[in-house]
Amino acid sequence: MLMALLPTVASVCPAGWTSSPASSSAWGPRCLFVPRERSASLFRCVDLCKERGGTPACIDSAAENAFVTEAFASTGDTLWLGLYQNETALGPARGWDHCVAGDAPSFTSWEKGQPDDKAGFREDCARVDLNTGHWLDLACDGEVSGIEELELSCLCTRGNASAAFADDLEALEATRHYNRRLLSARTARAFIIAIAIAMLPTLLLLARAGLHRLRHAEPSVEVQRAAPMQEPLPHALPSQSTTAGVLALERASSATSFAGVKRRLCAARKSAAGRRLRVSFAMVQAGWAFFVIAVTPTVMLQTGKPIDVDVGTFFALYPLGAYLLLLALFPTDAIAIRIVCAAVVVLASGFAMLGISMALRNHNPITAVNVVLLFSLAGALVPTLWPRGSRAMQPRPALRRLWTAMRLFFLGSGLVWGGVVIAVHAFKVSSDKDRLTDTSFEVAMSTVYLVCAALATPRNRGRLHRRLGRLGGRGTEAEEAAAVAALVGGSNPDAALERASKLLRCLPANRLHAVDLANNTTAPPAGPTLHERTEPAAMGEVTAFLSHSWSDEKEAPGAKHAAVSRWAARHREKTGNEPTLWLVGLARSQPFLSTPHWLPIHAAVG
Repeated sequence: MLMALLPTVASVCPAGWTSSPASSSAWGPRCLFVPRERSASLFRCVDLCKERGGTPACIDSAAENAFVTEAFASTGDTLWLGLYQNETALGPARGWDHCVAGDAPSFTSWEKGQPDDKAGFREDCARVDLNTGHWLDLACDGEVSGIEELELSCLCTRGNASAAFADDLEALEATRHYNRRLLSARTARAFIIAIAIAMLPTLLLLARAGLHRLRHAEPSVEVQRAAPMQEPLPHALPSQSTTAGVLALERASSATSFAGVKRRLCAARKSAAGRRLRVSFAMVQAGWAFFVIAVTPTVMLQTGKPIDVDVGTFFALYPLGAYLLLLALFPTDAIAIRIVCAAVVVLASGFAMLGISMALRNHNPITAVNVVLLFSLAGALVPTLWPRGSRAMQPRPALRRLWTAMRLFFLGSGLVWGGVVIAVHAFKVSSDKDRLTDTSFEVAMSTVYLVCAALATPRNRGRLHRRLGRLGGRGTEAEEAAAVAALVGGSNPDAALERASKLLRCLPANRLHAVDLANNTTAPPAGPTLHERTEPAAMGEVTAFLSHSWSDEKEAPGAKHAAVSRWAARHREKTGNEPTLWLVGLARSQPFLSTPHWLPIHAAVG
């Protein structure tokens, strides 16, 4: 009987339309059609169906529901239905007895938990999932519902929209405006909070500066008034034959003054703080702002209040923000390095746990790979969390590990996003090329991740630090002061001077042998080692710093020792005193070693 009716129905349906079996609907056999164009709203579906002599269709039986999901499976994953709700005051689950065609359907196939007015939006229209045959509610303008595909195909049937639907259009339009107002208000609130959080570093800095000024305003005045009394100007200087002699005496007097050294160290620390404020703090503020703004739409989506439909997504800024935050760290920032390492471990683990639930729910292999990368990042940084003991990692190797782990994470993430782009374009069937997923987001993410990975090499970081560190001028006293303060490590000037006074030793020039400068493997000459040849020194008593490089001896063996010997002889003839050298040891905690492993310090004669 059914087979006998099919030719009759098929002959009635226009070309391109699909006839449904008579037994599939209480309305009898119908002609169904899915336009090639997609729609972001039910209102657009009405126009698309009308252009072909139809109207959005409703489904009236389980058989017809199964027929639609099978017959139109190739058109996409979801279809707009002509079903809608008008009596919104009845709640999300009642009032679904309206159809654009006018006939009220007697059958429903809602997915569990549907309809639900997701995220507070009024979702008064319906769609059918062609993979499951279940129905889901969504806003009649579609976009605010947060579904993956904002433009869906439309299920049309022959006929015109009913007069009742024309009367309901005003109410449905009002619902659309309500959703738009809700989305705009939610977006505004989200970014007001995000901007406030993004400006936290600046606000904290201003608050700290204000408190510091209040606490030290009066004491600073007293110190300024008392300062001249602590070190009076010399009224009588020994007569000198030349201006150079007078300047030499002034330099010697300043160098031997502990208070003078302390003032210069405080000035160096203040200058370094100013440069860090202009450079490092600027990177912290910019990186934090990029990070907060980038994750705002994602955070809102995870909290069930999506705004990405209104503003799009800025997630591609997140790697850049993380890169700038890391670039602001220096090896001397011991506390900050530990805090950042701990924060990365917590955030990476949290996002990984969230990714596990998403991967299990959506069966998305890309999410699973991201989970592996996040757990690997957190695991790599766990050794940096030990605060004390033999397992505690020093700031410099901790920072190096942090950069290495983040660089590998950037590289892995960039390859994953790039693989998504390649997979989308390589494995889509030819008949579906007109509906290829928009991969601009994936391209942006892959590009930013890979660029950050390329810039995260030690050499590139060093270049950026040197260039940014010269914003205050190259070769200036401010740059030299910043270098000194960085070596001190931000410690208290009194503590640094006290420790320096205990450790400072010098080497008389006549005790330096040519073999000491030959190479770093030559055994010391018979007699006292290099360390044993040094003697304690007070500030201002060291004559010169010596810069040494092993490559110097390869180019001109013995030339450096000969030059030091000639300089020492001239100094003895001029002053009658034996000149002394400052040599800084690198290994362990000893300031001087039996073999000359010295820091290359620029030579400076005092």
